[in-house]
Amino acid sequence: MLSLRETALRLLDVIEHATVATVSSGGEPWNTPVYFARHGRAFYWISRDDAQHSINIRANGRVFIAIYDSSREDTSGAAVYIDADAHELTDEPSMTAALTRIYQRRRKPVPGVMSVRPPSSQRAYVAVARQAWTNVVHTSEGQSWDERVDLALE
Repeated sequence: MLSLRETALRLLDVIEHATVATVSSGGEPWNTPVYFARHGRAFYWISRDDAQHSINIRANGRVFIAIYDSSREDTSGAAVYIDADAHELTDEPSMTAALTRIYQRRRKPVPGVMSVRPPSSQRAYVAVARQAWTNVVHTSEGQSWDERVDLALE
């Protein structure tokens, strides 16, 4: 039987889309799904530079990420929540690392960095976890509740 940490980390290896929540400079919330790849505490994705979440990240680099298995019941370790700092990758080594992780996960050839720098509208992003957690689901007398449990990603 897998431990709670092993269950949550396996979820990150199996689920391919994360929901990234951002806030605009005017305080408006925005939530969007992205295809992601992970390495330790770093979560990588590619998005258009004019997408609302990309604009929000330029204005305010704080993001909240939720990754969950919507095909399962609400069980312990079925979701991972991440409070993170995000930014666009601009240096070639970081862009190459992000592209490699993303495209290896997709099982596709890794494109060059020109695919995520001008004049392309696509950009590579990283969110580095400040804190991550999962939940333990408890049930007693027909009532269920979640207990937040910190999760080490490395």
